[in-house]
Amino acid sequence: LWGAGPACHSVEPMLVGALSSVRSNLSTASRTSSQSRSNLGTLRSHAGQDRPGTPEAPDQKAAGRPRIHEKRLTKPLQDIQLPLSEDKISQLRAYLKSDGLSEGAAALRSRPATVEELRSLGKVLGYMPHLNVVPPKSQIGEVVSRVQALDQSLQQQVQDICDKLREKQVTSTMESCRRCWVARLGKVFRLGILGDIWMQTAFYLCYTIMLQVHAAQNDWTLQWTAAIEDNIYYPALVASFLLSMRASDCMLRFQLGRRHCFEMEKSLREMAFEVMTKLSLEHPENERDVLARNCVPNSLKKQYFKHEFRRLVKLLFACAARDLNDSALEDEEISAADAERLPCALTDVELATVHVTHSAYGHVFRVYLVAAWLTKLMRKIQDENLFDDDSVFGNAHALLQDFKTAWFNARTVAYTQMPNNIIHMLWLMVQVLNLVLPYELVSVCRHMTWLPSLFISIAFFGTLRMSAVLENPFGFDEDDIAVWEVSRNLDEDIALIMFYSGLDEVGGENLYRSTVMKDSIHIYDTVYESYTDDDVS
Repeated sequence: LWGAGPACHSVEPMLVGALSSVRSNLSTASRTSSQSRSNLGTLRSHAGQDRPGTPEAPDQKAAGRPRIHEKRLTKPLQDIQLPLSEDKISQLRAYLKSDGLSEGAAALRSRPATVEELRSLGKVLGYMPHLNVVPPKSQIGEVVSRVQALDQSLQQQVQDICDKLREKQVTSTMESCRRCWVARLGKVFRLGILGDIWMQTAFYLCYTIMLQVHAAQNDWTLQWTAAIEDNIYYPALVASFLLSMRASDCMLRFQLGRRHCFEMEKSLREMAFEVMTKLSLEHPENERDVLARNCVPNSLKKQYFKHEFRRLVKLLFACAARDLNDSALEDEEISAADAERLPCALTDVELATVHVTHSAYGHVFRVYLVAAWLTKLMRKIQDENLFDDDSVFGNAHALLQDFKTAWFNARTVAYTQMPNNIIHMLWLMVQVLNLVLPYELVSVCRHMTWLPSLFISIAFFGTLRMSAVLENPFGFDEDDIAVWEVSRNLDEDIALIMFYSGLDEVGGENLYRSTVMKDSIHIYDTVYESYTDDDVS
C-alpha cells in the first residue's frame, strides 16, 4: 500500500540495494540465529518489497517537489554479511529511523505522541512507508485488557475534571478578590505591543531630542517648520488612512479565524453528543456464550468504539490545529512547550501517514484522511446496527463535513496575507513621516517636541505591528487564538459525554414516565422508604 509512486524514494539507491540483499537472505539469517530472525522480520516490515516506480537520480528530480527529507549516507552498506551482528542491526535500524520509519509499526495499540514527535508534526516525508496487511485474528484477552485500561484512564480524567470544578467552587472570597485584582493589574501594566516596537520608538525619541537641541541653537527657526510649510500633513493623513484600512482588514481576519475555529469545535461537540448518546444500551446477546466462542460481544465493541472515537476526534483536531498554527512558524522550529499544548495519541502507522504532507505545502491531505478514518469507524458501527437510530451515521457525517468546511475556511485565513510590496510601502511611509514630522513640530512645541513625536511613533508603529499580529490569528503567541485551550475543553467535554452518556434517558417527571411505561428514576439518597431493596436494585 503506497501513497506515492517514484516519490517514495528518499534514500540512496545504495541503501535500497543493501536492503534488498538483506531480504533475499532473510531465510538464511532466520536459520542461523533467532535474534537475527526477529530483528530482520522488523526490518523486512519496514523495508518492504520493491517499491513501485524507478528511483529518480538526484539531478532528475522535479524542481517543484519540495526536497524536504533527503539524507545522504556517510558509509556504504554493501559489506553487510549474514548473520548480522548487533552493530550492523543497530546501524540498519538507525538508517530506517532516519528515513522516518519507527520500529513496532504493527503494534496493536496506540500511544501518546512523544515531545519530539509532536514537534515534528509540521515536517513531512513526502511518501508513505510500506505496510504489511495481516488478516485479523481473535485476541479477546488483549481487547478486554485494553478496554479496561482505557476505562480506568477515562474514569481518572473525569475525576480530575470534577476535582478541578469543585476546587474552583470552594475558593475563598479573599483569594478570589486577590486573583481578580492581580489579573486586572496584569492586563494594564504590561508592555504588549510596546515590547515589539520599543526599539523604533526609542530611536525616534532620541532623534527628536537631538533635533530639539539643533533647533534651540538656531533660535527655533528651521526651513521646514509648521510656521512656514504645512504640506507634510497631507501625506500624513493619507498614511493614517491606509494604516487604518489595513488594521480594520486585519481585525476582520482575526474575527473570521476565531469564528471558524469555534465552528470547528461546535461541529465536533455536536457529533460526539450525537454518536455517544445514540449507542444502544440494550445487550440482548448472552455475553458469556459470545466470550466462550472467543468472539467480541457487542457491549465490548461499543465500549472500545467510544474510546477510539474520542482518540480519533482528538487526533483530527490536533492535526487541523497544528496545520493552522504552523502557518505562523515560517522557517522557525516549534518549541517543546508549544508542541505539548496539542497532545494526541496515535499508532505508528498513523504517525507515518500524517507525515506524508502538510498544509504549508498547499495540501489538505492529512486532515481529510483522519476525517476519513473517523467516518469509516462510525460507518462500521452503523453497519452492525449498534446505534439506536439509523440516521446517526448520516447526521454525524454531515457534522464532520461542517468541520472540514470550517477548517478549510480557517486555513484560507491562515495561509493568505496582504502582498509584501504593499506592506513594505506602508512601512517606508511610516519611517519617512517619523523623520519629517518633528521638523514641522519643533518651531511650535519647542522643548516639548519629544512628547507629540513619541505619541506619533507609538501610534504609527503600533498600528503597523498590531496589523501584522492580527493578520494571522493562528500561532503560538499570546495574541493568537488559543486553539490548545479549545482542544483541551473539547476533549474534556467528550470525556464527560462518554462517562455520562446514559443521562440522556433521565429527563421527565417520574409521574409522566409512568404513563409511558418508563422506569422512575430517583437520586439514590432520596429514594422513598416504601420501595424495597429489590425495587431499588
